[in-house]
Order: sequence, then C-alpha cells, then structure tokens
Amino acid sequence: MSRWTQLTGATALACIFTASAATADVTAAEVWSDWRAYMEGFGYQVSADEATSGDSLVVSNIIMTFDMPDNEGSFAMSMPELRFDGQSDGSVLVGMPDVTTMRVIAEPMDGESLDMTIEMVSDGLSTVVSGEPDAMTYDYEARSMTITLADATFSGDDAPDEMDFTIVMNDMSGSSTMEVGDMRTMAQVFDVASVTYDMSVVDTDEDANINMSGTIDALSFEGTGAVPLTFDAEDPNALFKAGFGFEGSFNQDGAAVAMNVTSEGQPFAVESTSGQGDLEVSFSQEGLSYAGQGNDLTLNLSGAEIPFPVSLTMAEASYDLLMPLMAAEEDQDFAFGMTIGDLAVPDVLWNIFDPAEVLPRTPATIGFDLLGKTRLFTDLMDPSIESSDEFPGELKALTLENLVIELAGAELTGQGDFTFDNSDTQSFDGMPKPLGAAEFRLLGGNALLDGLIKMGIVSEQDAMGARMMMGLFAVLGPAEDELKSRIEVNEDGHVLANGQRIK
Repeated sequence: MSRWTQLTGATALACIFTASAATADVTAAEVWSDWRAYMEGFGYQVSADEATSGDSLVVSNIIMTFDMPDNEGSFAMSMPELRFDGQSDGSVLVGMPDVTTMRVIAEPMDGESLDMTIEMVSDGLSTVVSGEPDAMTYDYEARSMTITLADATFSGDDAPDEMDFTIVMNDMSGSSTMEVGDMRTMAQVFDVASVTYDMSVVDTDEDANINMSGTIDALSFEGTGAVPLTFDAEDPNALFKAGFGFEGSFNQDGAAVAMNVTSEGQPFAVESTSGQGDLEVSFSQEGLSYAGQGNDLTLNLSGAEIPFPVSLTMAEASYDLLMPLMAAEEDQDFAFGMTIGDLAVPDVLWNIFDPAEVLPRTPATIGFDLLGKTRLFTDLMDPSIESSDEFPGELKALTLENLVIELAGAELTGQGDFTFDNSDTQSFDGMPKPLGAAEFRLLGGNALLDGLIKMGIVSEQDAMGARMMMGLFAVLGPAEDELKSRIEVNEDGHVLANGQRIK
C-alpha cells in the first residue's frame, strides 16, 4: 500500500496539468509551489530548474524520485518542461509542449526493473488556473490527447520482451479544484467524448502474444477527495487515520473491446460490447465501497480449442462490495452482491447438450445480496497483517437477500438471517455457532430433473437420490412442482429442516 500511495501522487500529475474560473489572483510561482508541495507530501523528492521572466515561470528538467519502502529500490519520473504564464485577469495559463515526454524508471532490489518513455501529444490543450493560493481551480480542455509508450525496457523473470500501448482521448474538458486548510481537499469533474486504446505484449518465455484494442463512448467522472498535508507515505494506516479519502463515480454510454491471444501457437479471441454503464467507488477510513453496473452486454469467444464461435448476451451485469478497513470496538457493516440478468446462449450451443429441445431455452438469471456485520481487531491497512495467518476479526451476522437462480425453466429463490456466537467454535467444527433461519422456494425442480434424465445427463438412480435429498430438506408447496424449505439453527445448536431435526 505504501507504494500505492506514492504512485497515486504521481498519477495526480496528469490530473492536475491536463486537468476551473474564479475571482482573486494567483501567480505562476504560487501554482508551481502548490503542485510541488502536493507531490512532496506524497514522499517525492522534486528537483527542477526555474527561470522567471516577468509574470512567467518556466520549470524545466523536472525530476521526481522516491525510495521504495523496505529497501525495495527506487522510482523516478522526469518531464522536460512546464510553463506558467500569468494572465491579466489574475489567472495562470499552464503550458506544455504539443509533444512532450515523460520517463519512468523503477529499480526494485529484487532484480526486476523497468525504463519507460511515455510520449504525450496534445491538440488544443488549454489549462487555466484561477482562484487564490489556498483554493486553486484548474479549468482544462483539449481537442485530443494521445498517450503512447514510445520506448520500454524490462528486466526480470516475468518481464515481457516487448510492450506497446496507445491511448487517445477526444474532446476533453473538465474542472479540478484544490483547497488547502487542515487538509487538502479536491473536487473534480471531467468529460471525454470518446476514448480509444490499443495494447500489445510479446512474451517469448511464455510463447505468448497479446493484442487488445477498445473504445469507450462519452466517459465522464465526478469525485471528491481529501489528503492530509503531512503524512508518512510508507505508512498507509496512518494516512487513512489522518483523514485520507476518495469517492467518485464514472459513467459511460457504451464500450467495446477486442483481444487476440496466441499462446504456444494456439489462437484465442474475445470480443465484447456493452451499453450504458457506471461505477461508483469510495475509499477512506470509513471503509471501501465499490459498485458497478453494465447493460446490454455481448461476449464472443473463438479459438483453436473452441470447436465453434460462442456468443453470449446479458441484459444486465452488476456487482457491489462494501467492507470496513479499520478496527473498531463496535460491529461494522459489510456487503457483497451480484446480478447476471437474462444471460442467453446461442442455439448452436444448446444443440450440443439438448438437440431434442427437451429443456426450455429461456435466458438465465443469477443474483444475490449478502449483508453482514463483522468486528475487526486489526486495521486491514496494517502491514503486519501480511505476515499473520489469523483473520483480523470475527463474523457477527449474515443476511441473504434476493437470491434468485432462473435456469432451464426452474427457479430457486431464497432469503435468510443468521447471527454467530464466536465463543462457541466447537459445535460446528471450528465455525462460530450460527443462530437463525433461511427459507428457500424451488419451482420446476422436478421437471428440470426429468428433462436431465430424458437427455441422458442424469441417470435414474442418481435422480432417485436427488429426490430423496429434496424430500429430506423440502416440503411440497401449494403450486405445481413447488418445493419449500426452511433451514433453522436453534439456540441448542440443532439444525432443523422444516421443523425436523437433522443435526
């Protein structure tokens, strides 16, 4: 994580200088000084040559370095020049050459290293800084910006022989505001009409070639963040406790990606498209939250080991994750959920398993939500966790909601709610003793089993065993081919299925 915090600071370079307007005045020197203080706050050593002429400041030979923790090596990034020109309205115009290069060198102690030269070509880039020294706003726009890996040298056992990538962003615009008080707070919005990217990797040791390209339509972002003015960049735990946080949302109108892989002489190809999608992320001492959704997805697969091209479609794919990060005396919430809605496969694939069309070929849906409470004894950002075999907390409660599995004409739904006694790990073979119940409902289960028998996938004997198990755990419901089940664990540690004790 310490490496992550420092690299986050480096990434801010692109956000700031390719990243609104207010009253009051800022000077060229104040803009450069604020940016330099920001990078030094992330642990960088910054050196540069400064030349002032009137209201203008030219900063050249910019070099930023930091030493990785635990003597793992060093990292360096350089830029040839930035220009800051004071304007008559009290703002500052930040300039970069139409073509500029950045060099990144990483020399870890484990023998692996990299030396990359990244070229940035901009068309119509304009960045204006306004406001006042403790509250600067960056307004920016560009007709296009192209980022290319111009040269790269890798070393190490897992290093590729060659790598290339190009990213093109068209019709960019946005605003980024930074205010300095007890914390450095940031708010940013940006819009990009379209993004295209291409990447290729050659790895002779693995006998693999990878080529990937894609597009994103109408990409936008809105977010806020806070960074302490001073912190130890090698101690992520202290960074979070000092108030570091970030939250933001990404949206796009559509995307497409194509990847071709050749491994050991065998080709494999993947193509996918999606419609509107969004992603929301937050990251602070309050916890980690991550949720995304995509609509109208397609996936096409082909390759030497696939006898025919496979095409899948989904009306929806969504996921969400919530987890605490810091230890606390009270219980904290966590959650995980996912939905794959209306997954459809082509008839050519159905015909392999069911040529007689025994089973209904309706789209499949799988979804569930897990909610719970946990108590953490150790901060998950504490580096000591990496060397510990013990889970740094305990499970207190777990709730299942919105379980649905719709497949080949059958439907399983369910919900449940349990608490856990962590003082008793004997009753259930090392697991905390649960208390609670779950209820399930199965429609069309016997019809599905009959169809599998008719297809020859399940034998009559195996089906008889399955029906016996369903009879043990379920009772008949009021609808045709309906089974219902209530699984309960009581305070005595007994497991009951529809009131009948099975443990």
